Amino acid sequence: MSNHAQGQATHFAVTLMEHLVVPTFVLDADQRVLVWNRACERLTGVPASEVIGTQDHWRAFYDSPRPCLADLVARSDWSLIDKLYTTHEEPNTPAHGVHAENWCAMPRRNKQLYLVVDAGPVFDAAGQLIAVVETLRDNTENKLTQTKVAEQASLLQHHYDEHEREAKMARRILNHQIRVDLIRQAGIHYAVIPATHFSGDLILAARSPNGRLHALLADATGHGLAAAMSVLPVVQEFYRLVEQNESLPGIIESINFVLANSLPAGRFVAAGLVSLDESTRSGEVWVGGIPGVQMIDDGGALLRRFESRNLPLGVTRDPEGINAFEHFTWTTHARLVMLSDGVVEATSPKGEAFGDGRLALSLASPRSDDLIAHLRAALAAHLDTVPAHDDISILVIDCPI
Repeated sequence: MSNHAQGQATHFAVTLMEHLVVPTFVLDADQRVLVWNRACERLTGVPASEVIGTQDHWRAFYDSPRPCLADLVARSDWSLIDKLYTTHEEPNTPAHGVHAENWCAMPRRNKQLYLVVDAGPVFDAAGQLIAVVETLRDNTENKLTQTKVAEQASLLQHHYDEHEREAKMARRILNHQIRVDLIRQAGIHYAVIPATHFSGDLILAARSPNGRLHALLADATGHGLAAAMSVLPVVQEFYRLVEQNESLPGIIESINFVLANSLPAGRFVAAGLVSLDESTRSGEVWVGGIPGVQMIDDGGALLRRFESRNLPLGVTRDPEGINAFEHFTWTTHARLVMLSDGVVEATSPKGEAFGDGRLALSLASPRSDDLIAHLRAALAAHLDTVPAHDDISILVIDCPI
Protein backbone atom coordinates (compact mmCIF):
# COMPACT_ATOMS: atom_id res chain seq x y z
CA MET A 1 0.00 0.00 0.00
CA SER A 2 1.30 3.49 -0.86
CA ASN A 3 2.09 6.08 1.79
CA HIS A 4 -0.86 8.12 0.50
CA ALA A 5 -3.25 5.19 0.91
CA GLN A 6 -1.90 4.47 4.37
CA GLY A 7 -2.46 8.10 5.29
CA GLN A 8 -6.04 7.91 4.04
CA ALA A 9 -6.64 4.77 6.07
CA THR A 10 -5.29 6.37 9.22
CA HIS A 11 -7.36 9.50 8.67
CA PHE A 12 -10.50 7.43 8.12
CA ALA A 13 -9.98 5.39 11.29
CA VAL A 14 -9.38 8.50 13.38
CA THR A 15 -12.46 10.23 11.92
CA LEU A 16 -14.58 7.16 12.60
CA MET A 17 -13.53 7.05 16.23
CA GLU A 18 -13.91 10.77 16.79
CA HIS A 19 -17.52 10.72 15.61
CA LEU A 20 -18.62 7.93 17.94
CA VAL A 21 -21.00 9.25 20.60
CA VAL A 22 -19.78 6.50 22.92
CA PRO A 23 -16.73 7.63 24.95
CA THR A 24 -13.89 5.82 23.21
CA PHE A 25 -10.13 5.86 23.16
CA VAL A 26 -7.66 3.83 21.12
CA LEU A 27 -4.15 2.72 22.11
CA ASP A 28 -1.43 1.57 19.76
CA ALA A 29 0.62 -1.58 20.37
CA ASP A 30 2.95 0.42 22.66
CA GLN A 31 -0.03 1.60 24.76
CA ARG A 32 0.18 5.18 23.56
CA VAL A 33 -3.04 7.06 22.86
CA LEU A 34 -3.97 7.24 19.17
CA VAL A 35 -7.55 8.51 19.51
CA TRP A 36 -9.38 10.27 22.35
CA ASN A 37 -12.80 11.14 21.02
CA ARG A 38 -14.99 14.07 21.96
CA ALA A 39 -17.34 11.90 23.98
CA CYS A 40 -14.36 10.74 26.01
CA GLU A 41 -13.35 14.36 26.56
CA ARG A 42 -16.81 15.13 27.88
CA LEU A 43 -16.85 12.09 30.15
CA THR A 44 -13.42 12.65 31.66
CA GLY A 45 -12.92 16.41 31.41
CA VAL A 46 -9.52 15.71 29.86
CA PRO A 47 -8.93 17.18 26.37
CA ALA A 48 -7.42 14.97 23.70
CA SER A 49 -4.45 17.32 23.34
CA GLU A 50 -3.20 16.29 26.80
CA VAL A 51 -3.11 12.56 26.15
CA ILE A 52 -2.62 11.93 22.41
CA GLY A 53 0.78 10.30 21.89
CA THR A 54 1.31 9.63 25.60
CA GLN A 55 0.76 6.77 28.02
CA ASP A 56 -0.98 9.12 30.46
CA HIS A 57 -4.57 8.07 29.75
CA TRP A 58 -4.77 6.66 33.30
CA ARG A 59 -4.75 10.24 34.64
CA ALA A 60 -8.30 10.73 33.35
CA PHE A 61 -9.60 7.95 35.60
CA TYR A 62 -7.29 7.48 38.60
CA ASP A 63 -5.26 9.46 41.12
CA SER A 64 -2.16 7.30 40.75
CA PRO A 65 -0.68 5.28 37.88
CA ARG A 66 -2.42 1.98 37.11
CA PRO A 67 -3.32 0.16 33.90
CA CYS A 68 -6.67 0.56 32.18
CA LEU A 69 -8.47 -2.40 30.63
CA ALA A 70 -7.03 -1.54 27.22
CA ASP A 71 -3.53 -1.82 28.68
CA LEU A 72 -4.27 -5.35 29.93
CA VAL A 73 -5.56 -6.32 26.49
CA ALA A 74 -2.48 -4.83 24.83
CA ARG A 75 -0.19 -6.78 27.21
CA SER A 76 -2.35 -9.94 27.23
CA ASP A 77 -1.72 -9.92 30.98
CA TRP A 78 -4.71 -10.77 33.17
CA SER A 79 -2.88 -11.27 36.47
CA LEU A 80 -4.13 -7.93 37.85
CA ILE A 81 -7.68 -7.91 36.54
CA ASP A 82 -9.19 -9.24 39.78
CA LYS A 83 -7.53 -6.45 41.77
CA LEU A 84 -8.27 -3.67 39.31
CA TYR A 85 -11.93 -4.31 38.47
CA THR A 86 -14.95 -4.78 40.73
CA THR A 87 -16.66 -6.95 38.11
CA HIS A 88 -15.27 -8.51 34.98
CA GLU A 89 -15.81 -11.33 32.55
CA GLU A 90 -13.17 -14.01 32.45
CA PRO A 91 -10.94 -13.12 29.48
CA ASN A 92 -11.03 -16.64 28.00
CA THR A 93 -11.23 -15.27 24.45
CA PRO A 94 -9.65 -11.80 24.64
CA ALA A 95 -9.54 -11.62 20.84
CA HIS A 96 -13.31 -11.05 21.00
CA GLY A 97 -13.02 -8.31 23.61
CA VAL A 98 -13.05 -8.09 27.40
CA HIS A 99 -15.76 -6.59 29.62
CA ALA A 100 -15.13 -5.07 33.06
CA GLU A 101 -16.56 -2.55 35.54
CA ASN A 102 -15.11 -0.49 38.36
CA TRP A 103 -15.20 2.78 40.27
CA CYS A 104 -13.00 5.50 38.83
CA ALA A 105 -11.80 8.57 40.69
CA MET A 106 -12.13 10.90 37.64
CA PRO A 107 -9.71 13.54 39.06
CA ARG A 108 -10.55 16.22 36.48
CA ARG A 109 -14.29 15.85 37.13
CA ASN A 110 -13.67 15.76 40.91
CA LYS A 111 -16.22 12.99 41.34
CA GLN A 112 -16.26 9.22 41.33
CA LEU A 113 -17.99 7.43 38.45
CA TYR A 114 -18.76 3.74 38.06
CA LEU A 115 -17.68 2.92 34.51
CA VAL A 116 -18.61 -0.06 32.38
CA VAL A 117 -15.67 -0.79 30.10
CA ASP A 118 -15.26 -2.93 27.00
CA ALA A 119 -11.89 -3.33 25.31
CA GLY A 120 -10.91 -5.36 22.31
CA PRO A 121 -7.83 -5.79 20.14
CA VAL A 122 -7.47 -4.96 16.45
CA PHE A 123 -5.03 -7.07 14.45
CA ASP A 124 -3.52 -6.63 11.01
CA ALA A 125 -3.65 -9.25 8.27
CA ALA A 126 -0.54 -10.93 9.70
CA GLY A 127 -2.15 -11.33 13.11
CA GLN A 128 -0.04 -8.63 14.76
CA LEU A 129 -1.66 -6.31 17.31
CA ILE A 130 -2.00 -2.80 15.89
CA ALA A 131 -4.50 -1.18 18.26
CA VAL A 132 -6.81 -1.68 21.22
CA VAL A 133 -10.23 -0.01 21.31
CA GLU A 134 -11.74 0.82 24.72
CA THR A 135 -15.30 2.05 25.09
CA LEU A 136 -16.70 3.48 28.31
CA ARG A 137 -20.16 3.92 29.83
CA ASP A 138 -21.06 5.91 32.93
CA ASN A 139 -23.13 3.43 34.95
CA THR A 140 -22.97 5.35 38.22
CA GLU A 141 -26.73 5.73 38.70
CA ASN A 142 -27.30 2.08 37.86
CA LYS A 143 -24.68 0.94 40.37
CA LEU A 144 -26.05 3.15 43.15
CA THR A 145 -29.73 2.30 42.58
CA GLN A 146 -29.24 -1.29 41.27
CA THR A 147 -31.77 -0.63 38.51
CA LYS A 148 -29.26 -0.48 35.66
CA VAL A 149 -30.93 2.37 33.84
CA ALA A 150 -27.90 4.30 32.64
CA GLU A 151 -28.17 5.21 29.02
CA GLN A 152 -25.74 4.41 26.31
CA ALA A 153 -26.41 4.71 22.64
CA SER A 154 -23.92 4.06 19.90
CA LEU A 155 -24.06 6.56 17.09
CA LEU A 156 -21.75 6.72 14.15
CA GLN A 157 -22.02 9.61 11.73
CA HIS A 158 -19.19 10.15 9.31
CA HIS A 159 -18.14 10.06 5.70
CA TYR A 160 -16.28 7.04 4.46
CA ASP A 161 -14.01 5.85 1.74
CA GLU A 162 -14.50 2.36 0.24
CA HIS A 163 -10.79 1.57 0.20
CA GLU A 164 -10.22 -2.09 1.20
CA ARG A 165 -7.90 -1.38 4.12
CA GLU A 166 -10.27 1.24 5.51
CA ALA A 167 -13.18 -1.17 5.14
CA LYS A 168 -11.36 -3.89 7.07
CA MET A 169 -10.51 -1.53 9.91
CA ALA A 170 -14.07 -0.20 10.04
CA ARG A 171 -15.59 -3.70 10.06
CA ARG A 172 -13.47 -4.70 13.06
CA ILE A 173 -14.61 -1.63 14.94
CA LEU A 174 -18.28 -2.05 14.03
CA ASN A 175 -18.35 -5.76 14.85
CA HIS A 176 -16.86 -5.01 18.27
CA GLN A 177 -20.12 -3.29 19.29
CA ILE A 178 -22.37 -6.33 18.75
CA ARG A 179 -22.64 -8.89 21.57
CA VAL A 180 -22.55 -12.15 19.63
CA ASP A 181 -22.46 -14.07 22.92
CA LEU A 182 -25.91 -12.80 23.90
CA ILE A 183 -27.32 -13.65 20.48
CA ARG A 184 -26.02 -17.21 20.81
CA GLN A 185 -27.44 -17.57 24.31
CA ALA A 186 -30.85 -16.48 23.02
CA GLY A 187 -30.99 -19.60 20.82
CA ILE A 188 -32.21 -17.95 17.60
CA HIS A 189 -31.24 -18.91 14.04
CA TYR A 190 -30.17 -16.15 11.69
CA ALA A 191 -28.12 -15.05 8.71
CA VAL A 192 -27.05 -11.59 7.53
CA ILE A 193 -25.67 -11.30 4.00
CA PRO A 194 -24.35 -7.81 3.19
CA ALA A 195 -24.58 -6.44 -0.35
CA THR A 196 -21.23 -4.64 0.12
CA HIS A 197 -18.48 -4.56 2.74
CA PHE A 198 -20.98 -3.37 5.35
CA SER A 199 -24.52 -4.41 6.14
CA GLY A 200 -27.33 -2.01 6.90
CA ASP A 201 -29.24 -5.01 8.27
CA LEU A 202 -28.82 -5.91 11.92
CA ILE A 203 -30.05 -8.84 13.99
CA LEU A 204 -29.97 -8.73 17.79
CA ALA A 205 -31.35 -11.10 20.39
CA ALA A 206 -31.09 -11.43 24.16
CA ARG A 207 -32.96 -12.83 27.11
CA SER A 208 -34.10 -10.48 29.85
CA PRO A 209 -33.49 -11.36 33.51
CA ASN A 210 -37.06 -12.66 33.75
CA GLY A 211 -36.34 -15.17 30.96
CA ARG A 212 -38.26 -13.46 28.16
CA LEU A 213 -36.71 -13.69 24.68
CA HIS A 214 -36.40 -10.45 22.71
CA ALA A 215 -35.27 -10.46 19.08
CA LEU A 216 -34.89 -7.64 16.58
CA LEU A 217 -34.29 -7.42 12.85
CA ALA A 218 -33.43 -3.92 11.62
CA ASP A 219 -33.00 -2.74 8.03
CA ALA A 220 -31.61 0.77 7.64
CA THR A 221 -32.14 2.99 4.62
CA GLY A 222 -29.78 1.98 1.81
CA HIS A 223 -26.81 -0.28 2.37
CA GLY A 224 -23.09 -0.05 2.99
CA LEU A 225 -21.31 1.91 5.70
CA ALA A 226 -23.85 4.74 5.84
CA ALA A 227 -26.66 2.25 6.49
CA ALA A 228 -24.54 0.37 9.03
CA MET A 229 -23.98 3.60 10.95
CA SER A 230 -27.73 4.20 11.02
CA VAL A 231 -28.47 0.95 12.86
CA LEU A 232 -25.61 1.06 15.35
CA PRO A 233 -27.42 3.42 17.77
CA VAL A 234 -29.95 0.60 18.22
CA VAL A 235 -27.39 -1.85 19.63
CA GLN A 236 -26.61 -0.61 23.13
CA GLU A 237 -30.14 0.76 23.61
CA PHE A 238 -31.64 -2.66 22.83
CA TYR A 239 -29.33 -4.51 25.24
CA ARG A 240 -29.78 -1.90 27.96
CA LEU A 241 -33.56 -2.12 27.84
CA VAL A 242 -33.63 -5.92 27.71
CA GLU A 243 -31.43 -6.03 30.80
CA GLN A 244 -34.04 -3.88 32.57
CA ASN A 245 -36.93 -6.26 31.76
CA GLU A 246 -38.43 -3.49 29.64
CA SER A 247 -41.65 -4.34 27.78
CA LEU A 248 -41.77 -4.48 23.98
CA PRO A 249 -43.64 -1.13 23.76
CA GLY A 250 -41.00 0.45 25.99
CA ILE A 251 -38.18 -0.91 23.83
CA ILE A 252 -39.82 0.40 20.66
CA GLU A 253 -40.48 3.84 22.14
CA SER A 254 -36.93 4.26 23.45
CA ILE A 255 -35.17 3.06 20.29
CA ASN A 256 -37.43 5.25 18.15
CA PHE A 257 -36.59 8.24 20.35
CA VAL A 258 -32.84 7.65 19.93
CA LEU A 259 -33.10 7.28 16.15
CA ALA A 260 -35.52 10.17 15.64
CA ASN A 261 -33.13 12.48 17.48
CA SER A 262 -29.89 11.23 15.93
CA LEU A 263 -30.42 10.20 12.31
CA PRO A 264 -30.04 12.76 9.50
CA ALA A 265 -33.11 13.75 7.51
CA GLY A 266 -34.19 11.02 5.12
CA ARG A 267 -32.64 8.24 7.19
CA PHE A 268 -34.76 5.70 9.06
CA VAL A 269 -34.69 2.06 10.16
CA ALA A 270 -37.35 -0.45 9.13
CA ALA A 271 -37.58 -3.16 11.76
CA GLY A 272 -39.43 -6.04 13.31
CA LEU A 273 -39.30 -7.00 16.99
CA VAL A 274 -40.57 -10.07 18.78
CA SER A 275 -40.97 -10.63 22.51
CA LEU A 276 -41.57 -14.25 23.46
CA ASP A 277 -42.66 -15.82 26.75
CA GLU A 278 -42.03 -19.51 26.21
CA SER A 279 -43.43 -20.46 29.63
CA THR A 280 -46.91 -19.20 28.71
CA ARG A 281 -46.58 -19.88 24.96
CA SER A 282 -47.41 -16.30 24.15
CA GLY A 283 -45.72 -13.32 22.62
CA GLU A 284 -45.92 -9.90 20.98
CA VAL A 285 -44.87 -8.73 17.53
CA TRP A 286 -44.13 -5.24 16.25
CA VAL A 287 -43.54 -4.69 12.52
CA GLY A 288 -42.57 -1.38 10.95
CA GLY A 289 -41.53 -1.31 7.31
CA ILE A 290 -40.21 -4.85 6.76
CA PRO A 291 -42.07 -7.76 5.10
CA GLY A 292 -44.72 -9.40 7.24
CA VAL A 293 -43.48 -11.71 9.99
CA GLN A 294 -44.68 -15.25 9.32
CA MET A 295 -45.61 -17.95 11.81
CA ILE A 296 -45.25 -21.39 10.22
CA ASP A 297 -45.87 -24.91 11.49
CA ASP A 298 -43.46 -27.86 11.54
CA GLY A 299 -44.12 -28.52 7.86
CA GLY A 300 -43.60 -24.93 6.80
CA ALA A 301 -47.30 -24.14 6.29
CA LEU A 302 -48.36 -20.59 7.10
CA LEU A 303 -50.27 -20.30 10.39
CA ARG A 304 -50.38 -16.52 10.70
CA ARG A 305 -48.80 -13.45 9.15
CA PHE A 306 -48.12 -10.24 11.04
CA GLU A 307 -48.12 -7.36 8.54
CA SER A 308 -46.39 -4.02 8.94
CA ARG A 309 -48.73 -1.67 10.80
CA ASN A 310 -46.20 0.92 11.92
CA LEU A 311 -43.88 3.53 10.49
CA PRO A 312 -40.18 2.59 10.41
CA LEU A 313 -38.16 3.66 13.44
CA GLY A 314 -36.74 7.17 13.38
CA VAL A 315 -39.35 8.61 11.00
CA THR A 316 -41.40 10.44 13.61
CA ARG A 317 -41.28 11.32 17.30
CA ASP A 318 -45.07 10.90 17.48
CA PRO A 319 -45.86 7.64 19.35
CA GLU A 320 -49.09 7.29 17.36
CA GLY A 321 -47.08 6.11 14.38
CA ILE A 322 -45.38 3.24 16.22
CA ASN A 323 -47.91 1.88 18.71
CA ALA A 324 -49.49 -1.04 16.81
CA PHE A 325 -48.59 -4.35 18.49
CA GLU A 326 -50.02 -7.81 17.89
CA HIS A 327 -50.33 -10.49 20.56
CA PHE A 328 -50.23 -14.19 19.73
CA THR A 329 -50.21 -17.62 21.33
CA TRP A 330 -49.38 -21.10 20.08
CA THR A 331 -50.53 -24.58 21.03
CA THR A 332 -48.35 -26.62 18.67
CA HIS A 333 -44.71 -26.20 17.78
CA ALA A 334 -44.21 -23.27 15.44
CA ARG A 335 -41.52 -21.00 14.05
CA LEU A 336 -41.48 -17.25 13.47
CA VAL A 337 -39.72 -16.11 10.28
CA MET A 338 -38.60 -12.51 9.94
CA LEU A 339 -36.92 -11.13 6.79
CA SER A 340 -35.53 -7.91 5.40
CA ASP A 341 -36.97 -6.74 2.09
CA GLY A 342 -33.69 -7.72 0.42
CA VAL A 343 -35.04 -11.30 0.40
CA VAL A 344 -38.31 -10.78 -1.49
CA GLU A 345 -36.77 -8.09 -3.71
CA ALA A 346 -33.73 -10.15 -4.74
CA THR A 347 -33.70 -9.90 -8.54
CA SER A 348 -32.71 -12.62 -11.00
CA PRO A 349 -30.73 -12.03 -14.22
CA LYS A 350 -34.13 -11.85 -16.01
CA GLY A 351 -35.26 -9.03 -13.74
CA GLU A 352 -37.70 -11.13 -11.72
CA ALA A 353 -38.01 -10.53 -7.98
CA PHE A 354 -37.76 -13.52 -5.65
CA GLY A 355 -41.22 -12.59 -4.39
CA ASP A 356 -43.68 -14.05 -1.92
CA GLY A 357 -44.42 -17.12 -4.04
CA ARG A 358 -40.86 -18.39 -4.12
CA LEU A 359 -40.54 -17.46 -0.45
CA ALA A 360 -43.54 -19.61 0.48
CA LEU A 361 -42.11 -22.57 -1.46
CA SER A 362 -38.73 -22.12 0.26
CA LEU A 363 -40.32 -22.07 3.71
CA ALA A 364 -42.34 -25.22 3.03
CA SER A 365 -39.79 -27.55 4.53
CA PRO A 366 -40.02 -29.88 7.55
CA ARG A 367 -38.70 -28.79 10.92
CA SER A 368 -35.84 -31.27 10.60
CA ASP A 369 -34.42 -29.25 7.69
CA ASP A 370 -32.17 -26.23 8.11
CA LEU A 371 -34.70 -23.58 7.10
CA ILE A 372 -32.15 -20.79 6.66
CA ALA A 373 -29.84 -22.98 4.57
CA HIS A 374 -32.83 -24.01 2.43
CA LEU A 375 -33.86 -20.39 1.87
CA ARG A 376 -30.30 -19.28 1.11
CA ALA A 377 -29.96 -22.04 -1.47
CA ALA A 378 -33.19 -20.91 -3.12
CA LEU A 379 -31.98 -17.30 -3.19
CA ALA A 380 -28.62 -18.31 -4.66
CA ALA A 381 -30.34 -20.30 -7.40
CA HIS A 382 -32.65 -17.38 -8.15
CA LEU A 383 -29.87 -14.78 -8.25
CA ASP A 384 -27.62 -17.06 -10.30
CA THR A 385 -24.52 -14.95 -11.01
CA VAL A 386 -26.17 -11.61 -10.23
CA PRO A 387 -25.13 -10.10 -6.86
CA ALA A 388 -27.89 -9.06 -4.49
CA HIS A 389 -28.60 -5.33 -4.80
CA ASP A 390 -29.58 -5.03 -1.13
CA ASP A 391 -28.58 -6.56 2.18
CA ILE A 392 -30.31 -9.84 3.01
CA SER A 393 -31.16 -10.91 6.54
CA ILE A 394 -33.15 -13.88 7.85
CA LEU A 395 -34.24 -14.53 11.44
CA VAL A 396 -35.96 -17.73 12.62
CA ILE A 397 -37.28 -18.07 16.17
CA ASP A 398 -38.63 -21.33 17.60
CA CYS A 399 -41.93 -21.30 19.50
CA PRO A 400 -41.52 -24.50 21.50
CA ILE A 401 -44.16 -26.51 23.32
